[in-house]
Amino acid sequence: SHRRTVARLALTAMSSAVSRQPSPAMKKRTDSSGISSACHGTHTRSIAWSLLIAASPVLADPAIDFSGDISAGYDSNPAQSDAGPSLTFAQYAFDAERETRLGGAGLLVGVSGWYRDYEADNEIYRLTLRTDWSHETAQGMGLLTVSLAGAVYRDTLVPADERNEAALAFRYDHTLTARDSLALTGETRQLAYRHPSLPWSGRPGSDARRDGADRSGRGRGAVAVRRDDWLSGLGFDATHHWSPTLSTVFSLASARCDSPVPVDAYTRRGVGWLLRIEPANRWRLELGLGWSRTRYDKAPRQQQREDIQHTAGLALRHTLGHREWFCRLDWLDSDSNIDERSFQQQVTACGFAWSF
Repeated sequence: SHRRTVARLALTAMSSAVSRQPSPAMKKRTDSSGISSACHGTHTRSIAWSLLIAASPVLADPAIDFSGDISAGYDSNPAQSDAGPSLTFAQYAFDAERETRLGGAGLLVGVSGWYRDYEADNEIYRLTLRTDWSHETAQGMGLLTVSLAGAVYRDTLVPADERNEAALAFRYDHTLTARDSLALTGETRQLAYRHPSLPWSGRPGSDARRDGADRSGRGRGAVAVRRDDWLSGLGFDATHHWSPTLSTVFSLASARCDSPVPVDAYTRRGVGWLLRIEPANRWRLELGLGWSRTRYDKAPRQQQREDIQHTAGLALRHTLGHREWFCRLDWLDSDSNIDERSFQQQVTACGFAWSF
């Protein structure tokens, strides 16, 4: 389905295929509790396998729609820092869902997750449980979907990023003509971070936060706190099919993050464009471009931070029934008025996806 294709596209956007040795600092890194990252990695793998074993009876249900993918890749800057290491990794992802009918509406219950195993005992995983209620409107021309979801995110590469999430979202899709469709999305999400962290101590925005803010002097004198952020956003998509083998998607997005730490609160605006081409039977080429501006709230006696990000992505996919081979390249340039917060990132990935 289109939803599964988009999910796989997002899950593999941070993969690569070039080998590179990690720095000695990454090999010897320990978390704040003093437990070595190797021990932490063993514990994480045990949790991942336990989840898969516990879910196996459900995944064996013939009424369940299941998809998964395996990919390998190279990330030039997984921590999104001004001096972060480049790492290779392997990624494993799955999505299982079951849909039932409730009168004139549909109810879908699903579980999805991914596990990204970087070299030097650095790893990240995410597990999401969700339920979607959907109902057709406008004589079948529209579809309204309301979703509830909960997620856990764990990260040995950037421990300050580890968090639990709860989200309420909606999406309305409307078909205008045989060639044109529109979509409106909205979401509010609680980000409950597990570890105390200093301001600006990780990746830009709410995605993740790297430790080490004191290297620039920004965190000196500050107190590390554990925080619960609230992230709300609106999005708009317009899709046009120029021909059966050519389509474009134009998107607008706006987000607001409220945080008990004033300088971690921000407003973000963005625009995106996606081109899909099917040059031959079973082949699909995707080209994406994006721009966003993030303005952090200004704290007393501190400089206001503004990040401008440019993104580009290229993906090639070859479909064989319920299976798909894919390769993609993603590029990110983040330019901040705080020099030490600027960075670049290039990611390549190749893998195999399937569904049944």
